[in-house]
Amino acid sequence: MTIDYNMFHLPAEIDLLFDNKKLDILKYLGILYHSKVNFRKRKLNFEQLLYYNSLLYAENKEYDIPLIYKYLKDKKRTNKIIINLENLGFIQIQGDIYTSTNKLKISITKKGIEEIDSWESENVKMQLEKIYIIMKNYPYDNKSIKFKDLLYEGEH
Repeated sequence: MTIDYNMFHLPAEIDLLFDNKKLDILKYLGILYHSKVNFRKRKLNFEQLLYYNSLLYAENKEYDIPLIYKYLKDKKRTNKIIINLENLGFIQIQGDIYTSTNKLKISITKKGIEEIDSWESENVKMQLEKIYIIMKNYPYDNKSIKFKDLLYEGEH
């Protein structure tokens, strides 16, 4: 008896919809880009990246659900994304082997800024505009009641 393993694979469209690493890379690079270019913050920490990524996700949803599970899942995935961006030379990580993940400082490099500035896709420009609006409207505050409500109660 042979098994047709193609039966167990998702179509590419579905796979990209739920696990789109390229879109995740664009979001994190866009957050770092806007923090430096528009908000004059040279470095962000790990929690700030997760904060803005969670708000981007929440703003695109039409229903209120707690985001704590997505936040914790993204916390694991963000490490890989940061490593990929550093390997591409788009970001720089300040810290050493003994620095905990939450204390790492991450900044976009000149190469990363030039790369974003060179993108001409309307979809990319729309995504970058969404990131800018979120960052402008919801500045990071680690004691934010609004963010805690969003994480645990789904209200925004």
